[in-house]
Formats: sequence, C-alpha cells, structure tokens
Amino acid sequence: MTLTGVGGVGKTRLALRVAHDLRRVFPGGVRLVELASLKDPDLLPHTLMDSLGIREHAADASAVLDDYLRPRHMLLVLDNCEHLLEATADLADRLLRVAPKLRILATSRQALMIAGEHVYPVPTLPVPDTDVRLTPGVATQFAAVNLFAARAAAVVPGFEITPDNEQAVIQLCQRLDGIPLAIELAAVRLRVLSVEELAGRLDRRFELLSEGRRNLPERHQTLQALIDWSHELCTPTEQDLWAHASVFAGGFGLDALEAVCGDDVLAGGSLLDTVAGLTDKSILIRGEHGGHVRFRMLETLREYGQAQLRESGSEADVRRRHRDWYCRLIEKAAAEWFGPGQEAWAALLRVEHPNLRAALEFCLARPDERRFALRMAGLPWFLWAALGCMTEGRLWLDRALAMDRDPSLDRIWALGTAADIAIFQGDEAAATGLIDAAHDLAGRLDDPRGLAYATHMRGLRELGSDPSAAIPVLVEALERYACTDVPADYPNSVRPALAMAYLLSGELESAAEVVGEACQQCNQAGERWLLSYAMWARGILRLLQGELDQSEADLCEALQFKRFTPDSLGLAFILDALGWTAAARGDSERAAMLLGASDQVWQTVGVPLFGAKHLLARREHFQGVARQAMGDPAFDTAFARGGRLAVEDILTFALRERRVSSVEARRADDLLTPREREVAELVAQGMSSRNVAAKLVVSPRTVDVHVEHIFAKLGLNARAQIATWVAQQNATESPGRL
Repeated sequence: MTLTGVGGVGKTRLALRVAHDLRRVFPGGVRLVELASLKDPDLLPHTLMDSLGIREHAADASAVLDDYLRPRHMLLVLDNCEHLLEATADLADRLLRVAPKLRILATSRQALMIAGEHVYPVPTLPVPDTDVRLTPGVATQFAAVNLFAARAAAVVPGFEITPDNEQAVIQLCQRLDGIPLAIELAAVRLRVLSVEELAGRLDRRFELLSEGRRNLPERHQTLQALIDWSHELCTPTEQDLWAHASVFAGGFGLDALEAVCGDDVLAGGSLLDTVAGLTDKSILIRGEHGGHVRFRMLETLREYGQAQLRESGSEADVRRRHRDWYCRLIEKAAAEWFGPGQEAWAALLRVEHPNLRAALEFCLARPDERRFALRMAGLPWFLWAALGCMTEGRLWLDRALAMDRDPSLDRIWALGTAADIAIFQGDEAAATGLIDAAHDLAGRLDDPRGLAYATHMRGLRELGSDPSAAIPVLVEALERYACTDVPADYPNSVRPALAMAYLLSGELESAAEVVGEACQQCNQAGERWLLSYAMWARGILRLLQGELDQSEADLCEALQFKRFTPDSLGLAFILDALGWTAAARGDSERAAMLLGASDQVWQTVGVPLFGAKHLLARREHFQGVARQAMGDPAFDTAFARGGRLAVEDILTFALRERRVSSVEARRADDLLTPREREVAELVAQGMSSRNVAAKLVVSPRTVDVHVEHIFAKLGLNARAQIATWVAQQNATESPGRL
C-alpha cells in the first residue's frame, strides 16, 4: 500500500502509527526504511539492508535481500520514495514477488505504479466548512483546529480557543487546507503575532502565490506559500543559515555547522544565536546523539533551503566547504583510528554516513573534484569493513577510480583499499588486477607507503591460496611499513594475517610469537577492532594446540568487541572459529547453531572465509564432526535455527549470556500447549528428538516442530535453555523442592 499526498500532510506519521498498531501481526518484525536523505538510487539496496540489520553487503545485493526476506513474514515501511520513484518501484516489485509473506507500506507524493499496489491518498485534516457558521465551542471537534490549539498551547503556555479568537483560528485552518505541517509551522508564529494577525498575513500571501504559480497543485501552493511566508519572517541571517544548512544530509553537529556555514555573515556568536532562532521557529529540530547535540531539518524545509541556496549562486561554494569538512573528518579518523578513541570514531562515522555519501556524490559530479573522492573513499581502509559497508565502499571506489585515472598518490591508496575489499569478498580476479595496478603506480611514483600497502594486499591475496607463500610477502610488508610514517593500524593489520599464515603452514611457535606481538601492540594503544582479529587468530591457535577452554575464552573476548562496530566480516570469522571449538569439545548442537549463524553472516559478506581453501577445509572438518555426532536431521535443524538468529541473538548465544525472555515465567507456561510442555520436560532430561519421538509415539520431525514452537514462544534458542526454563518452572511450582 502506498500512502500518497502533498508534503507535510502527515504520510509518515500515519505510516508509523499503522506500523505500530500492526506490529504484533508480523512475527518477522516491522522495519522503517527512511529514504529522504538518500539521493543515489544505486544505494537503495544498501540503505534497505542497513535498516534490516544486515550488517554487510555482498557483491550481489539483490540476492542477499531476496534470501533474507524470502522466508520472513514482515512489514517494510518505505518512507519518502518520490525522489527515487523508479528504483523504489523496481525494488518493491521484485521483493514482493520473491517474498510471498512480505508486506510493504510506502509513503510518496506519487504512486509507485506497480502490480498489486493499493493507493491510499492521505487527506488533509478536517476543517470547518467556509459556508457554515458554527456554534461557539464546536470548532475544536475538527482535527485541524484541535491540532492548532494543541501546538499553540505548546508555544504560548495557557493559549486556548475562545469566542474572541475562534473565527480567526477557523479561518487560518481553512486557508492552510488542514495540512498538519502547515498548521504546526503557523502555530510557531504566535510567539510574535496574534491569531488575528497571523490569519490576516497568511491570507494575503496565499492569494499572491496562487496567481504566480498556477501550474502547481492547489495544496502544494498552500504549503509553498506557508514556507515562503515563514522564510520571510526569518531574519536575513536566519534565511542564509537555513539555505546553507540544507547541504547536510540526515543531520549535523554544531561543529560541522560552524565549519560549513560560519562565513563572514554567519560568524562566531551570531551563528549560535541564529541556530537558536531557527530552532525556536522549528526550522531546525534539536536532538542528541552520543552526548552531543545534533540538528536536522524536515525534508520539505531542507528542499526549500536547497532551492534558495541554488538561487543565491553560492551552492557550489557551500557544498565544497561541506565536502572539505567531511574530508578532514575522514583524515582525522584515519589518523586516530588506532587508539582509545576508536569506539567514539565508529559511532560518529556511522551517524555521519549520509553526509559522507553527500560529499562523495558532490565530488563525483564534478571533474575537478574527483580526486577528493579517491581520497575520501580510499584513505580510511578500515571504514568499509569496520562499519559493515564493504560493497558500498567498493562502489564508491570503483566509480572514483573510473572517473579519475591520472597517476596520483590518492589513486594508489584507492586501488589498495578496493583490493582489500575484493580480497575479503572472494573476488580474486578483481583483487589481482587492483593490486598489480597499485604496485605498478607506486613504483612509477616512487611512493614507499604505496609499495608497502600493495605488498600488504599481495600477502593477503596469497593467504587465501597458499599460506606458505604468503609468509615472506607479509613479512616484507611489515618491513616496508617500518620504513614509512603510516599510522600504526597498517602494520598491526598485517600481524593477524601473518599469524594465520604461520598457523595454516603448521608453524605454531612463529604464529604464537606474531599474535602475541599483535595483542601487545593493540592493548598498549587501547585499540579494540584489530585486537579482535588478533584474538581470533590466537583462539584458533589454542584450538590447534588442544587448549579448548582457552580457545573459547579468546574467541568470546574477540566477539565482545563486535558490539561496538557492525563488522560482519570479523563477526563471521569469529563465529566460525567458535563453531569449530564447540565441535572439538563435543558440543555438537552448539557447533551446528554457530556454524549456521556464521553461514548466514557470510552470505551478507561474500564468499565464506573469503574462499581461503585451507580455512574452508578446517570448517568442513569440524562441521563433519558435529554432523556425524548428531545425525543429519538434528544437525540440519540446529544449523537452520542458528541461521535464523538476529545479530544480537547470535552474540547472546555465542557468548553464553543468559537471555532474558520478554515473557514472564508463568505467562510463558500458559503459552505452551500440554504437548509442548511434555516435550519440554523430556528435552530437559537430555533426550534427543528421536528418543522423545519414541516415547511419545510420534515422528522425530513432529518433535522438532514442537521444539521450534517452544523456542519461539519462550524466546529461547538452545535445548540447554529449555532445561533451565523447565527447572525454573518446577522450582516455582514446588518452592520446597531442592
């Protein structure tokens, strides 16, 4: 269903209310996908994956979305589709065809025009008829008048509709056609005008606009007129800041606003006063993120500001300052990433993602700016992996590399970062071409940093096919890095790979030495992201040495770090290794679930274990161990259950954290049927599905279905948790039992 209507009519608000009221109808959940700040239709699948919590994008984004949504009974709310109409329509049409239980609720100024679409024009709020004289006090029964009264009381404490101002309020709501946004903006003006003055000014302004722009729909004229008039009531400085701030996408902090908009007109203290004025007038909306104040604009007001900026002739300059700010932000993040501020940087870069996209779009749209795109996309090599955006990063890098082919140091770095992504997506052919190009260009430009980076990437590529051959290349990369001034994260990202090369070559003592050095360097610097990879390598080392308890401890410590970055690549590596350890310990059900969870994550990244044949052989070995111990049906059931877990549930299960069910104990008991309770009791006794089936004289498949229902109803994900729950129930029912 598509909710259509003019800007400000309340399509988004209505969609959110509908989604909230229907949330229990969709067991797969309800997800909001906000498209207002998105400009590039190619990024639509990535934005959808972000909203769904798919923390990494494989090369074939369509296939990832199809596989994720196909079995789910869920509701997607696609908000503000009109500027990406064709791309949104194509995506929605395909998803609805491949996912029969999926439902989509869209908001747009135009219908998507696809098969099966139901269009619901969102009406404006009811207003009193202009030809009917109402009895005093009856006007508040109309939603438009009631909304104005509520918003006015928020602006002017004690405001209420009286016999003296009622007609003016009715007239104002009539002239605003009952558009909620228009009413809310008008109510703000009561700080400086009476209701009568407000209605009078608005009336004249609308008449002028209707005569000047007859080609627009009447309601659009009304909203345009209100925003024009609201714009005129701002001071010239406020008008300038409104226009300048429209270059931001998604939101912005005060420091960014000062850097981008703080010119001679908007300098120093005057900018703070101007921000306060625009916030008071509801042009800017204040919020907080990570302890810092951030601002945003309603999209309608942002679009209006962009039009004003274009007309002023200063759009290119302001967008260039916007790009400069985010380029400096990237450079600072790259310089400080390897250190104690890493978690704060990860949070900031994630919230600034829409602005980074806007800056890259600006660079790629202008031939003289494309070098900046190479730098912004190539310099922060960690960004695309650590923040779960590897395929998007490769998209930007491919575009920038294709548009700016001139030899440069920035091009070397962009080639190396693109190669890094290609390696871990298992695209060996592309990686080889990118590495060779980076190495050749670094040699031509006599760039020792670039040569070290290209050598590093060559070693990673070799690790996937021949670990022994990778060792001397990675050692050479470390030596080259030592002769340059690159940040410490570059050599320290080599060490986990080198340790793994030693491990897979059977040189365990050398692996222990290298991984110990990596852990020491990271701990001394207060770094956590690369430390997680070092702990992953150490966990596998302990596994091969037979130290299973310590292996799991190291891997769980590595997994804890994945809670501050959506690093799907690292998450998949660690889950795989935890599954191997569980299989080695004989905990086959846990192994199957962990391998199923890792398999799900690998599907969103690319090729499992980036196609490294030695790692894949280890995976197949331990998976075979668990399968043989459980039998094919039980293994497949547990594997599938792990593959259905959400990321937070995966972490909870893998870390052996006690999951707190949202259902209270006695209520949970009520949810189970007598047969399900009987199955739960037998499972708690340690019986397999086959043994339970024999006792109850049913098929093992029927038992598995009952177990799945128990998991779903109680919010559990392992048979051991069923045993704990049954014990708690028995203790509650018989408090005297020891």
